[in-house]
Amino acid sequence: MSDNADVKAAAAEDDAMPNPDPAHVAVWIALNRARLSLMRGVDRRLREEGLPPLTWYDVLWTIEKLGGAARPAVIMEELLFEPSALSHMARRMEAARLLKTCVAKEDRRGRMLRITSKGVEARAAIWRIYGSALKARLAPLNELSDIDSVAKLFENIADVRFDQPPNAAKCNQ
Repeated sequence: MSDNADVKAAAAEDDAMPNPDPAHVAVWIALNRARLSLMRGVDRRLREEGLPPLTWYDVLWTIEKLGGAARPAVIMEELLFEPSALSHMARRMEAARLLKTCVAKEDRRGRMLRITSKGVEARAAIWRIYGSALKARLAPLNELSDIDSVAKLFENIADVRFDQPPNAAKCNQ
């Protein structure tokens, strides 16, 4: 009798669970598979060419965009890819002479990561492969009539904080 009650309770919980639209779930799955496939393919090509991994590109490009040097916390906010441990990665990048760790001038306590000329060259070499892959793999998007709206839609989705109620999303702006 207890087992039957457990089954009914579990079924009631399932009914209370959110049911996203299957088309939305399909988009989510396809988007993640496409991103992962692209990243793995680019990383494979970078290894074949003896270049640093794509996550290093992300750090180098972020620092370059921020004027050539930035605090690690600021860099973390700007990254496209999730770094497993920026401090560990930065040490390896510094050993490869792509970055240099400096003392922050403002408070002398913090540290800054500065891109070196070798880092700028490595970022450019990585971009030749990465940019070509993006151009080739994302070419089907050219068939869309308003690609800028698609990009804006995904930016809006990315801007939604998880501590906001679902109807606070800015996707309809």
